[in-house]
Amino acid sequence: MPRATPGRDPFFWREQWRQLKLAHCAVPNYGNARQFWANRKMIDTVYMKGRKKHGKTDDARLRGMNIPDGSSVLDIGGGPGTYAVPLAVRGCRVTVVEPSPVMRDALAENMRENKVQDIRIIPKRWEDVTGQELCGPFDVVIASYSLTMMDIGNALAKMQACCAGTIHLFWFLTPPAWVQVNKDLWPLLHGGEFPGEPMADWLWQVLCEMGIYANIQIEVKFPPPVYETVDDAVKEFSRRLNCSTPAHEETVRNYFQSVLEQGEQGLVLGVETLGAHIWWMQKSPAESVKTTYANGSTVNTHQITKK
Repeated sequence: MPRATPGRDPFFWREQWRQLKLAHCAVPNYGNARQFWANRKMIDTVYMKGRKKHGKTDDARLRGMNIPDGSSVLDIGGGPGTYAVPLAVRGCRVTVVEPSPVMRDALAENMRENKVQDIRIIPKRWEDVTGQELCGPFDVVIASYSLTMMDIGNALAKMQACCAGTIHLFWFLTPPAWVQVNKDLWPLLHGGEFPGEPMADWLWQVLCEMGIYANIQIEVKFPPPVYETVDDAVKEFSRRLNCSTPAHEETVRNYFQSVLEQGEQGLVLGVETLGAHIWWMQKSPAESVKTTYANGSTVNTHQITKK
């Protein structure tokens, strides 16, 4: 992990974040986030099939945010409405920013099932949304495992600029199992290293650079994946790893035969993934300050209450 030293560029951590994201985008044959979230088969394989297993965790996380009924809420990367729908049921005025058409379809289905009609949906990436489109300020801003932005500093500044209450961020503190699989197998299948993603410790350092000294709570995001058979793991990761030949599939099979461990429920991959809930409370919009970012742009952001 890089360490900042006295006299270092004040944008050190956000630049580390950007460099790792650039390296991630340069991985051969990996594609980008937009392509991933537009791929219905990939989302069904990777995300949707495990959604019901995480219901208790999602409910606990929602309770932990302690959002009053009737609040105005902005959910960035709201996905299938994990938080947006139950908040709307409680009378909250919810705006969801969701660029994935597959996720928007899942959100629409969730809204129909729960007879919710008044969630406002902005079909864009957070980076492309304007302040005029948001129609803030919001009492609460949520970004739950959606922090894939290249310029994390400006992304966070935009959240501050549209929030008059509390901002809740959720992100990985330890790499999930699929990251280790990619690091191990991508060089063998496609060449080049797989650099992984920046973790929550980097995110907290970026916030400190911005003068935000946020609260942080460690949580178990999800237990390790469990498969009934080696074939089940091979099927899932052959798609995730863009396997295109029998030799690719054989490499993946040999890997899982060596790393999967027998557990009570089946074959276990890796260990549980830890996440971080990072949050802070803004003061009123009138008490805003001007922040200058690495690209020279300035954004009016709210001074936070240090705890």
